[in-house]
Parts: sequence; structure tokens; C-alpha cells
Amino acid sequence: MNGTRRETVARGVWSFTGRVAALVAVCLPGAAGCRDGARGGPARRERPAPQVVVERVRHEDAVVTRSYLVTLQSREQANVMARTSGYVLAWTADRGDRVRKGQRLAVIEGRELGDQERQAAAQLQAARAAHRNARDQAERARRLVAQQFISAAEADAAETQVRVTEAQVRAAEAALGLTRTRKGYAVIEAPFDGYVVERHVDVGALVGPQGPALFTVGSLDRLKAVAAVPQPDVPFLEVGRPATLTLDGVSAGPWEGRVTRMSPALDLATRTLEVEVEFDNQDDRLKPGMFGRVTLELERVSGIILVPPRAVARQGPEGLAVVVRDGKAREVRLTLGRTWPDGRVEVLRGLEEGDLLVTLGREMVRDGIEVRSVEQ
Repeated sequence: MNGTRRETVARGVWSFTGRVAALVAVCLPGAAGCRDGARGGPARRERPAPQVVVERVRHEDAVVTRSYLVTLQSREQANVMARTSGYVLAWTADRGDRVRKGQRLAVIEGRELGDQERQAAAQLQAARAAHRNARDQAERARRLVAQQFISAAEADAAETQVRVTEAQVRAAEAALGLTRTRKGYAVIEAPFDGYVVERHVDVGALVGPQGPALFTVGSLDRLKAVAAVPQPDVPFLEVGRPATLTLDGVSAGPWEGRVTRMSPALDLATRTLEVEVEFDNQDDRLKPGMFGRVTLELERVSGIILVPPRAVARQGPEGLAVVVRDGKAREVRLTLGRTWPDGRVEVLRGLEEGDLLVTLGREMVRDGIEVRSVEQ
């Protein structure tokens, strides 16, 4: 029984060994072919050409702009003060009222000023009477000196008195005019066309030249914004340069304006230059105190080539880039200019209008290999 089992196992082993040997015999003459047959395909496959993204080079116009934080202000704004002392009797304009130049805003008590005016008028009458008497005395003195009844010195004294009283008359006239002018100060008037921004006093308040302001009047037809411009931007600025205003949180706009004034010197603390920009406000949509941004056009250049920074390997003032020509990658050396505010680099030499510049995938190619390009 055991002998029979051993004989059966031995026959199975020799049978398996024979099959393996036969397979080896078949595959040895063409081992590579055996492998190819096992895989069911060719031994080697061609790798596809790398794919890159390209951008067509073109000349374009570039504009450099900067934005600055600003707060809108009235082009004209003044605190209206009292030029004489007294109590406020009435006010005829209030906050938000539109006023014209010379329009009455308030009235100050003028009783004391009236008394001063009458006093000055009386002093003028007295001076004129004294002057008339001096002229009569001088006329008599001239007749008497001709008849040798008085000396020439006495006649000269009479003439001098005429001149003295004449000067007194002129002084009294000036005093009366000044008193009447001061009396006019009792009426508070608007200094220019605009709006009453704020009324500071009520009826009965004691005001004077050293006291508080009665009103704040501002012009709203045109508003101004003062921008603090840093030193590097100053050389590009000039009066008349266009500006654009946008307001934070306000959907309306933008508003167009122009630079109207520039400070002659930089602020020593901040190293910035104050630049004043004005905007039309005929529809009264802009209000003093609004917060926003003024964008100034600093420079405009025509006909230059600008490329993305990722398309250039910088080497100081020069750089390397890859262009696609006839389906192949070609490495070109560039002369570079400045980097613009949007990050793009100016190319002075090395690229021509219409070149296909590789912007993505430059690291995957080398000079002379075939590439597949997709234009951006």
C-alpha cells in the first residue's frame, strides 16, 4: 500500500517537472518574445510631448496708478465769529440751510453801538463848529495885521488853529464812520455761498470777538480731498493730473476729479506730500466727512511688452524664458526693465510681437524638444 502511494507521487512530480522543462525550452530561444507575448503588446511605447501653456506676446499701453485714503472736506469752510460784543437777539438761518453771500444769519444787540454812533456824530458837529470859528478868527487876523493892529505872529497862530481844527474834523468823521461800521457788525452775514453746517449759539448768548463761533458755513458745490502721497510717488505728480474717487460702503460713483494743489514740501514726520484733489458736487451726493479712496494716475507708457513673472527666470537685469516656435521649445535670453505694480515684468529686448511665450510648464521643457502648446 505504501509502495503504491510513493510510486504515484513520484510519477506526479516527474510529470510537473517535464512540463516546466518544456516551457523553458520554448521560451529560451526568444526570451524577449516570451515576455512580449505575456504582456500582449510592444516592448517600448513613445512618451507624449509635454504640454505647456503659452501667451502671445503683444505690445500694450500700461498705466501706473496709486490709491490713497482720504476724507472729503468742503472746498471753503469758515467759522463765522462776532466782530462786536453783545447778546444774540435772533438767528435767521439754521443747520442745513442754503445761504448766499451777504445773507443775514443772526442779529446781535446794538443799543450800545447806537449810543456810540450818536456820540461820534455829536463830536463831529463840535469839531466842525470849532473849525468854522477858527476860519473866521483867521480871516479877522489877516485884516488886522494889514492894518497893523496885531502882530504877524498872532495872525500865524490864527492860521495854525484853522489847520488844527480841520484835522479834528477829519478825525471826528473817521470816528463816526468807524462807529457806524461797528454798528454793522451787529448783523452776522454769510461770508460766501454755501450751507450752514452748524449753528453754535442760541438767542440770548453773549458773544464777542474772543467768544465762540456763531455758525460754521461750508461750500458744497465742490469738495476737496487731501491725500498724503509718499515720497517715491511724488516725482510723478503734477497739478491737473486726473483722479478718481470711490467711497467705502457707497455703491454710487466713482467720481472724477483733478489735482488742484500740491504742498511745496514734504511733512518731516511722515515723509509724505499733501496733494489736494477737487470733485464736482452739483447733485450734492458727496458730503464733507465721507471716507474713501482717491486713485491717481502716476504714469502712462505706450507700446511696451509686459510678461508674467512666472514666465521669466531672472538673473539680475537679464532673464531666461522659453518660447514655442514650429512646435519646439526655444530658450531665449531677455533684457528686463522694471517690475510694474501688478507684478508683471517689462521686457526691453528678446521678445517680438506674436511670440508664443511659455507661462506654465517652463520647468518641464528644455531647449529644442517638441512640445504641445495651449494658448491662454
